[in-house]
Parts: sequence; structure tokens; C-alpha cells
Amino acid sequence: MCVYIGIEDLAANALIEILNKKQESFVTYAELEAYGAEVVSILNAQGEKAVLVLSRESTNNMFRNYSDIFEEIESDNGLGIALKEGITIDTLIDKFRGYLAWDVLLAFIDNKSLAKLGVVA
Repeated sequence: MCVYIGIEDLAANALIEILNKKQESFVTYAELEAYGAEVVSILNAQGEKAVLVLSRESTNNMFRNYSDIFEEIESDNGLGIALKEGITIDTLIDKFRGYLAWDVLLAFIDNKSLAKLGVVA
């Protein structure tokens, strides 16, 4: 079986950890790419085939489908994804973690993947 990780799951899980550790609500596309690559690497090392679904089209779809949650902004650190006002960690957990397979969730919160976001547990 192959696990497909979409930009919305990647962004939500990155932002959960960033909010929890840094109280920030923004992640750059570069950080997301590095985080996602590490998540895939962790899953592959466990014998699970995983693929990131990252493209301009999937990103546009995410902003359209989750316009109440995410927005694209540019900061001093670069272009990336921010949470809209009023979105909390609990909102993200309820919407984006409840259906994840256990091994995928563990890869999202692994210290190796979190290091790519600068938020090691």
C-alpha cells in the first residue's frame, strides 16, 4: 500500500507543531518541503511506501477547499502558509489528525521531521 500525503495534511501537521512549540502560525514552503521529505523518509525506512503530493495545483486546491483555515502570505522568511485568525491547534487536530494512520502520525511528530521545522520536541 502507498500513503499519499497532501499539502493540506503536511501544512496542518507542521502548523500544529509550530504553534505548540513557537506560538507562530506560519510555515514557509521551503520548510514544508524539507519536513515532508523527512516524513516520507521515515515512512520509507519502516517499509511503508509514501509519496508527497505537492504541486501548484494541489496548493491552489488546498487554499480553495480550506479557505477558512489557510492563507498564503509572504514574510521576511519567504512565501508560505499561514493560519487564518481564530484557528487553533484543537481545530487543526480535529480536522487533520483524526483519520491519519498511526505510522503516518508518528512520522509527522518524529524528532527528525520536527527538526526540519526547527521545533524538536
